Order: sequence, then structure tokens, then C-alpha cells
Amino acid sequence: MISDYEIVDEKVKELVKATRYEHSVLVSIEAEKLAKHYGVDSEKAKLTGLAHDIAKDFSDEENEYWITKYNLDRGLLRSSYRKMVHADVGALVCKEWFNFSDDMCLAIKYHTVANDVMSILDKIIFIADKIGRKDIPDDLKELKDLAYEDIDKAMVFFLEREQEYLTHSGGDLLPQTKILLESLREKIK
Repeated sequence: MISDYEIVDEKVKELVKATRYEHSVLVSIEAEKLAKHYGVDSEKAKLTGLAHDIAKDFSDEENEYWITKYNLDRGLLRSSYRKMVHADVGALVCKEWFNFSDDMCLAIKYHTVANDVMSILDKIIFIADKIGRKDIPDDLKELKDLAYEDIDKAMVFFLEREQEYLTHSGGDLLPQTKILLESLREKIK
């Protein structure tokens, strides 16, 4: 009997580059560990982690197809959103192809751009995406430690560094991400 994991695994392997597939498997493993640590459904986390980048290598035409099909904001097709559109499209793909639950689809949707109201599964996939790597960079080792100490502290740690990076490069966090950061700062006080 073929498992859901095997079905998703085959489709991800078919659709993404080899290096991205390897990353997806590592995110899946990390998400499963984090879910067990926080008492969340580890099978859901494992599958969601595996599929989180399923649409990452889609062409502009493929993205446009999904955005049009589901009547999403066409602003998602702007070049400034190119690195993030796969999250919105991936959530739709996983719902349609694999019948993922709404919470799994939201975790995929929010794994690149956090939302101001994130579930524990959303946070697990967001963080697992950052630390699910073969050779974790030194600047993310502290994030990995924090992820198993307090997921909210890990989110604050990452988002503050992201905000600093964006500020220095002339950008800024999206409004909903700023709201999340402020509410998490309050929560961990």
C-alpha cells in the first residue's frame, strides 16, 4: 500500500530541482521533530514540510494558471513577489492534488511571509524551512536551539534579524509580519 507520504514525495521529487528536493526532505524531518516536541500532529507536520516548496520551481505561466483558477490577487505575479508566490500557489496545489487540510495549506502559505495570526503548525513549518538544511549556517544554529526551547522565541529571533537585514537593504517587513513580531515580543516578555 502506498502512503500519503510516498505520493507527495514522488510528486515533489518530480517537480523541484534535486537540491530543493533534498531541502524539502530535511524540512519534513525537522518539522516532524518539532511537532513531536510541541505535541502537534507529527504526520501532518512531516507531510506539510515535505510539500512546502512544491511550487517553488513553477514557471510564471504555471503560477498564473493557479492564480487565475482560484481568482487570487494578480499582484502575486509581480516580479517583487517572485520569491514568495510559490507559497500561495503551493497551498492551492496541495489542497487540490493531495486534499491537504486547511491548517496544512495555511502553513504552506505562510512559510515565507509570516502572518499576524500563526498557528503552532504554521510556526513549525516556518522555522523548519529555515533550519532544515544539511549544513546549517552558523547564524542559524542559535535559531535551531531556540526552536526546541520556545518556538515563539525562535520566531522573534529570526524575524528581528530579517527586519534588520531588510532595513539595511532598503526594505521592510510586511505589515502583517510586523504585527506578528510585536505580538510575539509581548507574548515572550
